[in-house]
Amino acid sequence: MDEFDLIRRYFAPLATSPGADGLRDDVAEIARLEGGMGLIATKDAIVEGIHFLPDDPIGTVAQKLVRVNVSDIIAKGGKPDAALLALVWPKGRDMNQLGDFSRALGADLQRWGAHLVGGDTTSTDGPLTLTLTLLGKVGARGPVRRSGAKPGDDLWVTGTIGDGWLGLQAAKGAFGALGAEARNFLVSRYRVPEPPRLPIADLVAASASASIDVSDGLIADAGHIAEASGVSILIRSADVPLSAAGHGFLANAKADLMALLTGGDDYQTLFTAPASAGDSIRASGQPVALIGGVEQGEGVRVVDASGAVLTPPKGGWTHFSG
Repeated sequence: MDEFDLIRRYFAPLATSPGADGLRDDVAEIARLEGGMGLIATKDAIVEGIHFLPDDPIGTVAQKLVRVNVSDIIAKGGKPDAALLALVWPKGRDMNQLGDFSRALGADLQRWGAHLVGGDTTSTDGPLTLTLTLLGKVGARGPVRRSGAKPGDDLWVTGTIGDGWLGLQAAKGAFGALGAEARNFLVSRYRVPEPPRLPIADLVAASASASIDVSDGLIADAGHIAEASGVSILIRSADVPLSAAGHGFLANAKADLMALLTGGDDYQTLFTAPASAGDSIRASGQPVALIGGVEQGEGVRVVDASGAVLTPPKGGWTHFSG
């Protein structure tokens, strides 16, 4: 039983409000505000040893906590607003780190247009565990769900893919021949993800038929759209945008593109849109790439530049699996 089976079995039956969408998405719409705007909410937790390394600077941990939640709000076409923090602090951890943590948390919330309104603190004999509940606002259309993709739609992604996974490997000592500049870039991408900027939310709200943030891995998250929409997703691997470090990784004859497409921790926005929206998406000036499309069928199909089908060893990250 993976995390999605667990949610369907135990918790989806409890989610009876229409805005919860049966817990099939990353946000819930919890209210309609004056002027027709919607209030949405998401919650993500990060745990020491799972989502960040024990020796990661505490300020970067605070930034990551903010950004893994911000990416969910933006992918739904929303803008962050208010946040609630649950802090579970290890009894043996230096309490003086809390000053750096709180400063970094406040600065990053402000950077994304949000502010802290409450939460809870407690101590533990276990690892540092942090949870943020982030509220956001969407337009009259409401949050862009995973379930709206239609055959004939295009598939777009923001930013670059694979840097989060590469950064984790670099932070753990891999890639011994990597230069200091490239190593620092990759480690920073793992520690402090760079979700798409707020204008992407407007683009998603205006053009997307379905949308999701890329946290479990590009292929896995494309699969979530495919399942929710009852369609098949085609990914053209040669069109997936990579950073210079990503291209450098692939230049190694032993490197595997699939590691970048399944590694996760990218926190970019993956969305589908009608082909008719292509010109306006390109004209937006936002860092987006057309990487595939939506077809009849089910699942995800990845092809290389010649059209040959590639078979990934896994789809992406899931908790409770195996």
